[in-house]
Amino acid sequence: MRNISKKTRNAMRRDRNSNPSSEILTARRASETSTKKHEREMAEALHRELKDNGATWAQCVQAIKTNWVPQLKNKYRGE
Repeated sequence: MRNISKKTRNAMRRDRNSNPSSEILTARRASETSTKKHEREMAEALHRELKDNGATWAQCVQAIKTNWVPQLKNKYRGE
């Protein structure tokens, strides 16, 4: 990048990161290890189960990584 302001550079970076190209998305998916793939699949299942009760994607991923799933399910159980 040439002589552009910090504000412009950061705006361009945000735009690029928020709208990744299909090549970048494919590369991310292909570079996934089996452990990460398993974690992601478990987090997706947990998120589908708990999102209606208010659980976020980040909470589900963190619960999988830290073995905190029962506590998260208890926190967001449907009543």
